[in-house]
Amino acid sequence: MSRGPQERATLDSIAELVGVSKATVSKVLNERPGVSEATRRRVREAFRQLGYMPTTRTPDPLGRRTVVALFDTLANLYALRMLDGLIAEAQREGFEVVPDVTSPLDPGPGALLRPERVRQMREHGHQGLLVVTTQLSDEVTRTCAEIGLPVVAIDPPNALDPAVASVGSNNWSGGYQATEHLVSLGHRRIGFVGGSAAHAGLRERRGGYRAALEEAGISEDPELVGESGMGAAGDDAARMLELPDPPTAFYASSDPGALAVLRQVTEKGLRVPEDISIVGYDDTYTSLPLPILLTTVHTPIVEIGRVAMATVVGMTQGRPPVSSHLQLATSLVVRESSAPPPVR
Repeated sequence: MSRGPQERATLDSIAELVGVSKATVSKVLNERPGVSEATRRRVREAFRQLGYMPTTRTPDPLGRRTVVALFDTLANLYALRMLDGLIAEAQREGFEVVPDVTSPLDPGPGALLRPERVRQMREHGHQGLLVVTTQLSDEVTRTCAEIGLPVVAIDPPNALDPAVASVGSNNWSGGYQATEHLVSLGHRRIGFVGGSAAHAGLRERRGGYRAALEEAGISEDPELVGESGMGAAGDDAARMLELPDPPTAFYASSDPGALAVLRQVTEKGLRVPEDISIVGYDDTYTSLPLPILLTTVHTPIVEIGRVAMATVVGMTQGRPPVSSHLQLATSLVVRESSAPPPVR
């Protein structure tokens, strides 16, 4: 195999030269078991021959095995429940979770993850990376492959290369379940709020909404679709309530969005569910003393965390993911905020 003078050696080029898998090369690089001594010598010779320079790592003085869980923020119940699931599985596997945030104390979506930050994680001796609801660029995934850092995306907001492992829920199915429930109650004017065409998961939730309407013979009304983002669900609902023919129900893309809709509805002197029905998404607020129990789509957040952690731990040990993209099933939880529409 010939390489140009400026071409940088990677785990792939090492694996190609030696005639083994990239996982085997990663095991040799990280001094993990499961590789014969003869193969180790061949891989190390390829390191020397191709001039591969592995990232210098500082081993943990206590011999701990750690995985970084990178969030855009920890200031919501979704993130805390996800962290609970990650820690539970990590303890079972004998690993520790190191929580990290892209932009601490920033209420926005957070800064983009950069390759330099990933290299720092490797230098600090972390064995794996979980990126939670945070954009994962091709540049970062290539860097992870080059330095032998297994990475798994959890509920990624952007489309990923098919080779990148991810774990999440079936957003399309959840959107369908929420909308079909409202249709089955007799609603025909159903507003979708909190969407975003730039977010992969939210596009899928709207796709399920559209499919349920079509199946019921209801045309999607553009005036009843709000795609200004999760944080704008309340504003979108307020606009729709001022229409000449307002919705009798709302499907919000998140539970916080559903609560923002509830606020707008009650401020206009309307009652939930007697006048307006509301369905949320994620089932994260059941423990709070709300004025009305929210009908919502249950996302198996803890289970997603456990599966993602088990996946990245397996990758650190040379085991490939069962599937590149795992989607766990959602389910509708009917409570007090949805009912048949009022007679008009």
